[in-house]
Amino acid sequence: MTELSFWKSVKNLAEAGKRAVLTVVFDAKESTPGKQGFKMIVDEDGNIQGSVGGGIMEHEVIKECIEILKRPAPENYFKRYNHYGDAPGSTGMICCGSQIIGFAVAGKKDLSVLTEVEESAEKNSGGVVTISRATITFSNREKQAKKYNFDENEWKYSEVVGLKERIYIFGGGHVGLSISRIMAMLDFRVIVIEKRKDIFTLIGNDFADEIINEDYVKYTDRIIEDDFSYVVIVTPSHSHDKEVLRAVIGKRVRYIGMMGSKAKVKTIFEELGGEGIPEELLNKVHSPIGLPINSRTPDEIAVSIAAEIINVKNSMFF
Repeated sequence: MTELSFWKSVKNLAEAGKRAVLTVVFDAKESTPGKQGFKMIVDEDGNIQGSVGGGIMEHEVIKECIEILKRPAPENYFKRYNHYGDAPGSTGMICCGSQIIGFAVAGKKDLSVLTEVEESAEKNSGGVVTISRATITFSNREKQAKKYNFDENEWKYSEVVGLKERIYIFGGGHVGLSISRIMAMLDFRVIVIEKRKDIFTLIGNDFADEIINEDYVKYTDRIIEDDFSYVVIVTPSHSHDKEVLRAVIGKRVRYIGMMGSKAKVKTIFEELGGEGIPEELLNKVHSPIGLPINSRTPDEIAVSIAAEIINVKNSMFF
């Protein structure tokens, strides 16, 4: 379920005048079925959307939501779930971790806030949702460095919403098309940069949010430098790959990957090193790109690249 579709569902419930419990994993330690930021909504008719991790624990959370909705004016609260087998106070799950789940009742009173959140997600403009003991609020002016923040003492959970991870794919050929398809499915904003205009893999790319017909290197000045940006270099020639890599290697982005054989990568790295590019910058490049799963076809290569990007994106949770 995409971020947009989830918040749209919450807003639609409020618009229909229905009360619902918004549950969010405020924090998670060690191994847990749900990671920080996982969300679920349970409405007064018993309908459920989203997930806080599934299994026995989620079943208990759903039961709790139904009980909350029976109360006339429930206060927002959070609850810790420990998963340490037969230990006292444990859920009985053997994950060996713990998570804090927040429960917040959402309804017609929150419609204006939820509308703003939905609009932010639609425009990919970004903002911060904050859940406190009394309210759910949204600010499109507030900024925070981390995607999720939870202060247990202050009773405050905040999350950046309406700002997708972006993947800049330099090269619109077969591999670029396959990467576009899988990264769109993973809810990334997909930008394909291709200087050629008439290749059929570009014309048939219905998965990209933007297709830019422009010189590869010229476009690199437009890359947004933050932890939401990922760069994949799969141009049709090693010379273009080298030019793009030279242009992006010093940028503050979350991931840079370049496709190529070990021999090609070694040659390009040696040439760039000879130009004075520091070894520590070259070492941060994922190349040959993707996890080593013996991939051969464009789709298999795209899977290996997506897996590597997921590993980098989610490294903050492990």
